[in-house]
Amino acid sequence: MDLGTQILIKNALHHLQLKEFDKAHALLNQALVSSPSESEVFRLMSVNLALQFKFEDALKLIDQAIKFDPSSGVAYSNRGNILKELGRHEEALEALDIAIKFLPTYAEAYNNKGNVLQERGDYEDALTWFDKAISLQPNYAQAYNNKGNCFVKLQRYEDAMGCYNVSTSIDPQYADCYWAKAALQLSLGDFDNGWQNYESRWFIDSPVAFLYRKIPRLESLEDIADKKVLIWAEQGLGDTLQFCRYIKPLFELGAQITFRVPAPLLNILEGLTKFCNLVAINDIKNDGFDFQSPLLSLPLLFKTDLDSIPNQIPYLGVNEAQKRLYEPDFSGKKNLRVGLIWNGGFRAEHPELWAINRRRNIELDQIAELQGIPGVDFYGLQKGDPAESELAARKDQVWPDLVNCAHLLNDFADTAALMECMDLIISVDTSSAHLAGALGKPVWMLNRYDSCWRWLRDREDSPWYPTAKIYQQKQPGSWDEVIGRVRLDLNGLAQKKHTGV
Repeated sequence: MDLGTQILIKNALHHLQLKEFDKAHALLNQALVSSPSESEVFRLMSVNLALQFKFEDALKLIDQAIKFDPSSGVAYSNRGNILKELGRHEEALEALDIAIKFLPTYAEAYNNKGNVLQERGDYEDALTWFDKAISLQPNYAQAYNNKGNCFVKLQRYEDAMGCYNVSTSIDPQYADCYWAKAALQLSLGDFDNGWQNYESRWFIDSPVAFLYRKIPRLESLEDIADKKVLIWAEQGLGDTLQFCRYIKPLFELGAQITFRVPAPLLNILEGLTKFCNLVAINDIKNDGFDFQSPLLSLPLLFKTDLDSIPNQIPYLGVNEAQKRLYEPDFSGKKNLRVGLIWNGGFRAEHPELWAINRRRNIELDQIAELQGIPGVDFYGLQKGDPAESELAARKDQVWPDLVNCAHLLNDFADTAALMECMDLIISVDTSSAHLAGALGKPVWMLNRYDSCWRWLRDREDSPWYPTAKIYQQKQPGSWDEVIGRVRLDLNGLAQKKHTGV
């Protein structure tokens, strides 16, 4: 490798660390011109794409890197990471074993193998490989963090927190680990520490927060009367539905609130206009505000604990005219009316969530095992592809008696009105579950094994939603047992409705 190529690679690495992908790409292309068979150039081009979640293209480039240097343990380790992200776990493990063969003291390869095993659900084996990585590199903060994540999956929460504490003692600026701490603390009801550590999200990667940097951050609720405060939704639709409950108490302190939300929620949140000026998130006029706060920082400001969650329901309302349009289709029905949502959709723009989405969603054939319960009519409230399209194509084959209501659902206000016509909502962990809870509807939430912190640990109820009941997987990926419990309870509920007991 000539000196010019070395300089280009060094500068490209600098831009990669800053996530300046276009600049890194341009420099690596220059390096490729001068050194067209240099393995390290192809490897870094692959890393650049992988950091942008372009894993298929990254795989092609890492294979080029290995072609030019077949004994590169680092390249094989990178290949294992890419294959993990593509869900090709066996191939990933093979690549990492080759990496370890070529570089037996390369701690990162051992850590990466632990991550693959953890994602595959082999938690005990994963711990062994994290320990091997730590034995090679005792100050390996990321390995301690990953080991902590593995302990969480094994429900060994004290061990997990111990690993997180070691990780942040090694690297006090390790925001991802503080984030992991927050998720564990909040899931265990330790809100005092959890909300504080949850603020670490702003040190991970937050281009959205940058838009509001010129407005002072709201750091206290004292002397807020008559102050103009901008509250902005920062995460998913479900998060906005869950935490919009804080707008009213903020208003009651005298704040003049502008609440910036995703456009699809404007109609369903219309009732909040009694307490705020409701605008779409793309309205980026930032002049005239005294303070600003991201929505999910309000629980910290209100010092929310398990006993002080503002859970008076319903805190969202339904368009009565819209509800009346639907009611004739359900009047006179004697059976239990159950609305179903089994898939949270595919978010192409959020590849970092693909693995979680796979774990939280239920296949159509699996949810269809609920059919045939005497005294129960099922209504599909499923929106979003690929699930919506699959139902349209396969309903007659898989579940002919399911009433598909997708054509009635243009926005969340339509969904809310239709939910009001149901006796019960059954949903996976998606925005529809939060909507049902906010409306005060009975909702059974079908929850993956590695539950989100919002539902807490080892609970069948939710302090956020008094009408919710949680059915959590007892084994990773196992929906059969969950469906079995739901069938049993639905059968009992239908009998109660039939007998009037």
